[in-house]
Amino acid sequence: MLMRRWRWALLLLALAAVATLARQPAAARVPAVLTPFPTPTPGADGVIRYKVQPGDTLWRVAAIAKVSVDELRALNNLRPDQPLQPGQILILGVGVSEKPTPTLQPGAPPTVTPTPTPEPGVGTLCVLLYDDENGNGLYEEDTERPLAGGAVSVTTRVGSVSLTATTNAKDFVCFDDLKEGKYIVTIGVPKDYNPTTAPNVTLTLRPGDTTYVTFGAQRAAPATTTATPKRKSPLLGIVGFVFLLGGVGLWVFAARRMRGR
Repeated sequence: MLMRRWRWALLLLALAAVATLARQPAAARVPAVLTPFPTPTPGADGVIRYKVQPGDTLWRVAAIAKVSVDELRALNNLRPDQPLQPGQILILGVGVSEKPTPTLQPGAPPTVTPTPTPEPGVGTLCVLLYDDENGNGLYEEDTERPLAGGAVSVTTRVGSVSLTATTNAKDFVCFDDLKEGKYIVTIGVPKDYNPTTAPNVTLTLRPGDTTYVTFGAQRAAPATTTATPKRKSPLLGIVGFVFLLGGVGLWVFAARRMRGR
């Protein structure tokens, strides 16, 4: 009798164990094994992206990508309770895009890209001829006025520029849009004037600059003439001598006639 009871008890325990195993889900009986994935390389824009696989969790992706869960949520705008979906694209971070290094073919000369030559800058050159009344060779703007009629010449040593102009009695004569470099400026003073400064100057014009050059000229003093005594004409002396002899001859002739009477 006792043996039967033990048999029934063992049978009931076996049935209970079978029923318990039948109620457990398959996932609990056979755990999924997820292998680590290689970290994707950055794309052309430098962003590292990963496509979610079945069974991936936010913790697993963060651990394998070596970033924190909070950082992974922030990069992808994920809520704390938001699950991952297979096929979803996650941003893991930003890296350096790997671009292939071009390989030179044997015997092929390397390609050299010429460096563009910068365009030369331009500047402005202004010239003034003034009436240097005191002749000191210094332009005194308050008392010395511009002088008209001067001939201005602007040239370069190589002859690439040759410009001329005439000064006026109001302001500077300006030459605009001159390329940077060295220039020779020459002045020709008007008639009846003498230069009080050097008639030419060599200068360097820099990009964006406006360079002013002044030349002085002073009115020439009138030439003084010395009066020379008039020389007597020898002809007048000869004529006078002839008249004198004639007078003496008449006197002698008259005296002889008086004695003959």
